[in-house]
Amino acid sequence: MGPNGSGKTTLLRILATELACSFGSLEIFGVPPGANKLAVRGRMGFARDQPILMESLTGRENAELFAELYGLKNKDAKSRLDSLFLSFGLSDVENIPVRSYSHGMKKKLQLLESFAHDPELIILDEPTLGLDPLGLEVFVDLLNQEQARDRCVVVATNNPEVAMRVATSVVFLVDGAVVTRGSPEKLLEQLADETKVEIRTSGNMQGDIDFEIEGMVPEILPGKILVSMPANAGSLPALMEGILDAGLEISKIEITRPDLSDVFLLLTGRALEEDVSGEEGS
Repeated sequence: MGPNGSGKTTLLRILATELACSFGSLEIFGVPPGANKLAVRGRMGFARDQPILMESLTGRENAELFAELYGLKNKDAKSRLDSLFLSFGLSDVENIPVRSYSHGMKKKLQLLESFAHDPELIILDEPTLGLDPLGLEVFVDLLNQEQARDRCVVVATNNPEVAMRVATSVVFLVDGAVVTRGSPEKLLEQLADETKVEIRTSGNMQGDIDFEIEGMVPEILPGKILVSMPANAGSLPALMEGILDAGLEISKIEITRPDLSDVFLLLTGRALEEDVSGEEGS
């Protein structure tokens, strides 16, 4: 996890043996890739952030091509691909040229291809970007199944919900350097005593919000006010009173626990741009 330019994609391309290490060393499956790159690549699946597909071929033909390149026999490929097309909801369009697919459909096909040959190492760059809710659930289920089978999956994502649901270890990257790493639960312990409050407001402020509690500074945005406070939210009534006294009306209050994006902001002082799941998805 890390903002744009933090080195996520570069790191994944190094792991996928597309780029050489500029310093340090790399071992995959216990050995340096070196002259055995093709053999190493045959044991991994790699999906970039943007789908790379043969637009004139159908979805099924694309998947069969990738399966063949990975050395999967026709009988094994058919069974595996039938299951994946069904899981991703692409069975009805598998015989349609990919040029007519939406971005979300192309994203699903790319992910399907990366799983087709049952790889031991799966490397995925922003895999949830563009997925619809069904595709997202299929993806999460697949990753959890792979983990149960002792497969290794390396994912670059800025989606805190996905990271919480699939990750056993999270690495924060900034400017090509590791800031920290640990399980999602361990990282969240740093904000265990906090809660996030979002207050939806309307109307025009007639003055400043009178809310002087040490260490709490409300962030005033158009139509809402954000603030972090102790987990018991005991300061919330005072904040609400200050908002009403300032001439605003309160329409909705949401109280949530901090997520990994909040931990990232705490440790780095920088915001973690989130993936937008569902964009153009179908």
